[in-house]
Amino acid sequence: MKDIPPDVVIHDTTLREGEQTPGVVFNIDGKLAIARKLDEVGIQQLESGFPAASPGEKEAVSTIVSEGLKAKIFGFARAVHADIDAVAETGASGIVISFPPSDTQLKYKLKMTREQYLEKAVEAVEHAKGYGLYISYSAEDSTRTDIEFLKKTFATVIEAGVDRARIVDTLGVGTPVTIRNLVYSIRQVVNAPIEIHCHNDHGLAVANTIAAFEAGATALSTCANGLGERTGVAATEEVIICLHNLYGVQIYNTTKLSELCRMIEELSKVSLPANKPVIGDNVFVHTSGIHQHAVLQNPVTYEPYPPELVGQKRRLLLGKLTGTHAVKAKLQEVGYDLPEDKVKEVVAQVKMKSEERSSALSDAEFLEILRNLR
Repeated sequence: MKDIPPDVVIHDTTLREGEQTPGVVFNIDGKLAIARKLDEVGIQQLESGFPAASPGEKEAVSTIVSEGLKAKIFGFARAVHADIDAVAETGASGIVISFPPSDTQLKYKLKMTREQYLEKAVEAVEHAKGYGLYISYSAEDSTRTDIEFLKKTFATVIEAGVDRARIVDTLGVGTPVTIRNLVYSIRQVVNAPIEIHCHNDHGLAVANTIAAFEAGATALSTCANGLGERTGVAATEEVIICLHNLYGVQIYNTTKLSELCRMIEELSKVSLPANKPVIGDNVFVHTSGIHQHAVLQNPVTYEPYPPELVGQKRRLLLGKLTGTHAVKAKLQEVGYDLPEDKVKEVVAQVKMKSEERSSALSDAEFLEILRNLR
C-alpha cells in the first residue's frame, strides 16, 4: 500500500450533487446547516453549489463563503465564462470546471471536435485562473473517454493552469480494477493531484473511490447519504469509515456522522434504508440469539467497529431467534430481576409473540410481557 497518499482530502459535494437527486431542493438555511455540520466532521472541501444556476443558488454559495468555515469552499461551473464569473463573484476560493471530453459527449452534447474542445477548455481555465481560483478540472465521462485523449486533455489544461485533475465515472461503469488502472495511467502523465468522482449505477461507487485512493488519488469526491443523480455517488460517511478503519486515515470527527446523515435525511426528504452502512437503523442491531450471546461477551465478535465511533448505539432486538442471554440483558436494561424459571417463560413468550406477528418486539411490548407474568 505504499502508494496510499498521506494527504487525502474529502471534497464533499452534498450541496451541489446532492441537489441533483430527483426531488431534492435545499434552501439557504438548509444549505448553511449542512455546511456547518460537514465542517464539524472535518471535511476539508465543500462543493457548495452551482452559482450560475439561479440567483438563490448564487446567494447560498456566497452565504456559505461568508460563514468563515475551516473548509475551503468551491463553486461548480461549466466551461462557460458566465458560469466562472458567477463562482468568482461568490468569493469562493475554488472552482470545479466540468467539461466532458468523451467522443459521445462531444458528438451528441457539445457538437464539437476534439481540437475545438481543447481550445475551449484552455480558454475557460485561463479565464478562471485570472480570478486566482484553485481549479479542479472535472473531465465528465472520463471512463468512456479515449484514454490517450483523456491524458492529452489533462496535460493540456494543467499546463494552462489547472491545479487538480478530476476523473469522473459519470455513468458508474468503472470497476475497482479499471478505476485503479485509470488513475495509475493519468498519474504517469500529469504533475498534479488527482481527484475521483464516482457514480453508483452498478453499486460500485465507494469501492471505486477506494480503489482510486489506493492508486494515488488524493481528493475523494463524495456526497453524504450517497445522494446524487440517478443512483447517487460515493457516500461521504462510508468513504470516511473505510479510510478510518481500513487504512488508518483517522483525521475526521466520525462521531458526528450520524448527526450529519440524519440532518440530510430530514432536509432532503430521502429516507435512509435500515441496512444503510454506517448510519442505518440496523447497523448495530443484533437479532440472532447466537450473535446476541457473543456480542454480550465481547462486541468485537460481530461488530467491525463500535457504534459510538459513528454516533450510534448498540441494540438487541427481541424476536423468535432470541435466546436467554439477550433476554437477561434486556431485563437488566429495564430494571427487572427474575428467577430462572420466569426468564425461560419470558423467552418463550417473546418467541411466540414474534412468530405470531412475523416481526420483532418493541420495548413497550417486552414490558407488557413482564407486567403480565404471574
